[in-house]
Amino acid sequence: MKKIEIVKIESLNREPLLIEGYLFEGSDPDAPSVAIVGAMEGKTILPLYSASKLVDFLQNDIDDAKKIRGDILVIPSINHYALNLNERFWPLDKTDLNMMFPGYEEGETTQRIAKCLFDTLSGYDYGISLETRDDLSNCISYITLFKSGYEDVEAAKMCGFRLVHHKELKPTDTVSLQYNWQLWGTKAFSIVCPSDTTINPNTAQSVFNGVVRFLSKSGILDYKVLLGYDSNITLDSDIKIVKTPKSGIFIPTKKVGASVKKEEMIGKIIHSLEGNVIHRIFAPCDGVITCVYKNALIFENALAFRVAKSGR
Repeated sequence: MKKIEIVKIESLNREPLLIEGYLFEGSDPDAPSVAIVGAMEGKTILPLYSASKLVDFLQNDIDDAKKIRGDILVIPSINHYALNLNERFWPLDKTDLNMMFPGYEEGETTQRIAKCLFDTLSGYDYGISLETRDDLSNCISYITLFKSGYEDVEAAKMCGFRLVHHKELKPTDTVSLQYNWQLWGTKAFSIVCPSDTTINPNTAQSVFNGVVRFLSKSGILDYKVLLGYDSNITLDSDIKIVKTPKSGIFIPTKKVGASVKKEEMIGKIIHSLEGNVIHRIFAPCDGVITCVYKNALIFENALAFRVAKSGR
């Protein structure tokens, strides 16, 4: 294993920002390679944890270095400042690093970081970005894959997650790491993790297993893994959004990942002063709950659930 310096930015009042990667060189020059990026934002604890556990696994649990057949680069953290301050974005100007690619070496600080990072990440056969949702919801772990014209659905399915969201490309997505990776020939996708600030061992293990499963199935790592799901390809039209017509105390009666039937009750709204039920929420279709609003207080017309529709 080699520790490589990717970015170093001096600071006037604290330690330098030092972004490092852990490179595990493969034993087979014909095997594919992969780069894995962990926490690109603050408040992304599970991506950080999963990437760091992968470094530990590759360094300490693989008994023969020859089993690492293709090059593996793991970058556990990018935005250390935001993580330390418990902020989501770059603390100095509140910019999102994942909207700065492919970067610009003469630009703002986050553009320069993105440029150095993208130069390092370019040329890998596969690219995996570990991310969290940017809204107020808990979610199952799943794959997001842009409909860019350069995507590889089969590569995304190798993780064995329950869902692969084959997502329509928005204009803002064109400055993301995933899109620019794809544009320059890397088979890239994102693993979306729950945004909890504590580590759920079962969830963390499922994310870790998905990454290791991909490494095994792609031929990058010679390691026996248990089979995951035969991933369902979910389009935007398959995602049903459930909003609440009233504000109050939100009590979901079904958890993230639960299978539901159409018209089954999945939550309720309680009057915040009088305590009575003022609205019951029912599943709009047969399917799986992928996201649930995570705050106890909910506003009128807020998104309460996302349900991935089963069947066609």
